[in-house]
Amino acid sequence: MKHVLPLTLPLVLALAACNKTSEAPAPAATPAASAAAPAQTESSDNHSAAAEAAATPSMAAETSLKPNLVEGVDYVLIPNGQPLQPLDGKVEVVEVFAYWCGHCAALEPLLQAWKAKLPADVRFTPVALAGGGAADVWARIYYAAETTQQLGKVHGAVFDALHGSRRLTPNASQEQILDYLGKQGVDTQALSSAMSSFAMGSRLSQGLQFANRSGVEGTPTLIVNGKYRVLGRSHEDQLQVVNTLIAQERKAAAAQ
Repeated sequence: MKHVLPLTLPLVLALAACNKTSEAPAPAATPAASAAAPAQTESSDNHSAAAEAAATPSMAAETSLKPNLVEGVDYVLIPNGQPLQPLDGKVEVVEVFAYWCGHCAALEPLLQAWKAKLPADVRFTPVALAGGGAADVWARIYYAAETTQQLGKVHGAVFDALHGSRRLTPNASQEQILDYLGKQGVDTQALSSAMSSFAMGSRLSQGLQFANRSGVEGTPTLIVNGKYRVLGRSHEDQLQVVNTLIAQERKAAAAQ
């Protein structure tokens, strides 16, 4: 198991999960073993649980609960864990991801189907993992697309370009990425401006700090309420664990 890396060191987080067993496609290229490597290479049958599920807002019909969760097998309890943002009565699910990670690409369609059926009291927040060099470029692409309300055009297009059509590689320059996205109808002038904004540095730092304090060891990683880092044996299994933890946190909040 990898230890949490200090903020001053390049991260290996986004690359670790892509070395784990999965049905996910391989990344378009294999960056060196650090999160700054893309720049350097210029590249997880309990009846009461079931009953509770029926009594709470509907989750994705295809993704059931996973009863009898086991710490260390289904999740890791994060010491002194804190959510990314104040909960404000919601249950927070964070996905720490990296565009160049093949496992993130494999999880994405499952996440889209799952997100579409989330109840109003669950807040899903992707965190694009930064860590220096080209890793920051990809993270900036995500946050800039979010800021300029172009995620619908950018998010899927980037995953496809890296893991589908292979029009881009993990070591692609910012200019190459923007050129490609411009051909997909993205307002790259607005995107570029947001990428270089003063606020962008804070977004990158916030995500990196959250990943480090949550003990993230690879991408994709799902974290519930800043308390539980999801493990799981497959992407489907991970979503079952997430749903179960959501139900547990909802029940705990109601009991307070």
